[in-house]
Amino acid sequence: MKKKTLFLQFALAASLLFSTAAYAAEKASVRDIPIGGSGQMQMVGTIEPTLLSVTMPTFVPFDISNSLSTQNKVVSPKINVKNNSNVPVQVDVAYANVDISNLKNTTWSDDGIVKANQIAIGLKEEDGDKLPEDLSHVRWLQANKEQNTNVLILDGNQNGTLYVVGTLGEKVSESGTFNVTPTFVVSKTSITED
Repeated sequence: MKKKTLFLQFALAASLLFSTAAYAAEKASVRDIPIGGSGQMQMVGTIEPTLLSVTMPTFVPFDISNSLSTQNKVVSPKINVKNNSNVPVQVDVAYANVDISNLKNTTWSDDGIVKANQIAIGLKEEDGDKLPEDLSHVRWLQANKEQNTNVLILDGNQNGTLYVVGTLGEKVSESGTFNVTPTFVVSKTSITED
């Protein structure tokens, strides 16, 4: 009989303990905290694991020439980008390593406006199925400095296309070579393309 009574007392104490905790949690969720006072609040979050995966080429050759009749003086292949994720992502350029040491007496333009001895390169999203002729909506690459330049927004499992575009001043040698190596960063975004 003593064991049964002891067990019932333990069960009653446990139920009172849990009902008090539930009551306190409910009461604390509507409690006012006066100015200058302090209080505690329990916050519960949910982690949604998401794998971000974007496929793009690692090497893109391009030719640049003043002899082209268009505003864009660069001929490049399409840069096909595929979002393999189920969520929208944005593709940004965080840094562009630019080496124009082989182009003597030439400097870089970060904004696409070039003087006689300057060159500028950027990225442009495909508009239609043809090589870009104008330089509207170009995301210009800034030489050897951190930047946060969005070049593409893709919905989940969407494909996109970029082109290398650019311009150069009339005194820039067309026989030299140079390297531009952008660092791309992919991140989840709530923005979706129209």
